[in-house]
Amino acid sequence: DQTVEFPEPEIGTTAVNAETGTHEAAATKEVAIVDTVKYKNLVIGHEYTVKGTLMDKSTGEKLLVDGKEVTSEARFTPEEKDGSVDVTFTFDARGLEGTKVVAFESLHVKDVEVAVHADIEDDGQTVRFPEPEIGTTAVNAETGTHEAAATREVTIVDTVRYENLVTSHEYTVKGVLMDKATGEKLLVDGKEVTSEAKFVPEEKDGSVDITFTFDASGLAGHKVVAFESVSVKGV
Repeated sequence: DQTVEFPEPEIGTTAVNAETGTHEAAATKEVAIVDTVKYKNLVIGHEYTVKGTLMDKSTGEKLLVDGKEVTSEARFTPEEKDGSVDVTFTFDARGLEGTKVVAFESLHVKDVEVAVHADIEDDGQTVRFPEPEIGTTAVNAETGTHEAAATREVTIVDTVRYENLVTSHEYTVKGVLMDKATGEKLLVDGKEVTSEAKFVPEEKDGSVDITFTFDASGLAGHKVVAFESVSVKGV
């Protein structure tokens, strides 16, 4: 009865992309990472603060976006000694393709740090930003070859093979035909020949077709080349 116990708090965390619930995210203008902090041995009725910082795994240093650290915190008062609380980081991830970020968290009570979880090698705390790659093959839709007659209506199908996309995100592939002789965009009746397709990949690697249909009646002797780009959320 004369004893007061000071429990030793413990925390562990799991960070995921808020949109997909996975450890991968597309490097878009606005990304939200949710870090679920599980705690043990807290004192019921006290107000605690969880403070988080994102780290760049390759350098071991704090991740900087526009020269600023990416941080977040959450205040809570536990009703049970064991439980969990979410800390959300929202930031501009453009340019982070190929990067892995790791969430470091610390637990505070009345400005005193009582627990830390900061392991740069912990996969559970890590969210990856894959670096997409594409390659394309364009053929005449009618013959399946790389030659087409200069007729009034020609359809070229460009098969875009992709790697390292993030499943469940909507991507847009945009294409334009180029005149190989000039290196400029092909113009038909003064207009560019363009096409696009939207898709949501079910696997990180795969392919999607994009189709150009145009009047080629004046293109005898020409070679056209399909240029493609893949974007996500307007990036």
